[in-house]
Amino acid sequence: MNILFISHLCGSSFAGPTYSVPKQIETQATIDNIFWYNASAKGKEEWKSLPYYHNLTEFPDESIYSLPDPFDKPDIVIVEQFYNMARSNIRKELVKGKIPYIIIPRGELTNQAQMRKRMKKSLANIFMFRKFARNALAIQYLTEQEYIDSGDKWNSKHIVISNGIDIPATAKTEFSTDEIKCVSIGRIEPYQKGLDLLIEACSLIKNELYKANCTITICGPDREGKLESLKKMVAEKNLQEIVLFHDAVYGKEKEKMLLDSDVFVMPSRFEGHPMALIEALSYGLPVIATTGSNMRKVVDEYKTGWTADCNAKSIARALMKMINNFQSIKNYSKSSIELSKQFSWKLIAKLQKEQLYSILNCEKEK
Repeated sequence: MNILFISHLCGSSFAGPTYSVPKQIETQATIDNIFWYNASAKGKEEWKSLPYYHNLTEFPDESIYSLPDPFDKPDIVIVEQFYNMARSNIRKELVKGKIPYIIIPRGELTNQAQMRKRMKKSLANIFMFRKFARNALAIQYLTEQEYIDSGDKWNSKHIVISNGIDIPATAKTEFSTDEIKCVSIGRIEPYQKGLDLLIEACSLIKNELYKANCTITICGPDREGKLESLKKMVAEKNLQEIVLFHDAVYGKEKEKMLLDSDVFVMPSRFEGHPMALIEALSYGLPVIATTGSNMRKVVDEYKTGWTADCNAKSIARALMKMINNFQSIKNYSKSSIELSKQFSWKLIAKLQKEQLYSILNCEKEK
């Protein structure tokens, strides 16, 4: 199958798609004929060494029809993300032409995400994006919860295929005995990541956290300039010994941070499919996850941690359950590793191929 991937990635180290999209394409390229057109002059330097990677510098027309054969008429186009197609000529080609395509919005179509810059998105949806979504052969959501939170209003045809991970060679074997070290890794974006909810939750059970010698280290880049306001919130609630802040961690440093921790915390209001969380599971970390993480159902089903609604009181209850059940942490850890195996990139690529064939066959039968 000849698959054309379209993206607009600038290679920002704090953006999840910087890691998930290239890895998805890399794995798919082992079983399909792939052309990755990153319609941006930016991007990570290492991408240029990939045989299937091409960017705006090589093909400045930003047109599918200017790409080499057979990708000027691919079997299918996979559009990574949604609103980054606003100024793209390719979006117009896809809508007007007879080029089959699917869209992977990565959380951008959920009700929660639509609340951010609501007026701007509403206008863009009316004039450009509803037609773009409806003309797609399908919308590919990363989790069932992302589909539920997005609904059929964009397109009644959908598939669910998750992000993947490379299963690490090492995992947790020992946990703390006289303390509990929690970690949260992600961008410092208080609203989406629910960091304000997490701090408020800690203030509700401050004494219990002190008694359990429990700390929560928040790691991430200060993308929106909100770190100081979060630190102020922590100081006002006298949580400086409980809620700690750390710079962004990547690669081996992130691996060390995970292996040195006991529990991974994700209090997000909304996500697509958080790679940080499934990576934590793969290292054997039990998790505390909100509904907004889009992982609540499987966390509960596989008993890999504790879950909560997207509010401070519910997150506080989940933290208390974690403290009270910490003696069973190794059981949760084993379950976490088992769950993470479902997200192997090799399995994801095989499922992607099967679903794409199914979509195209259904289209031919019309």
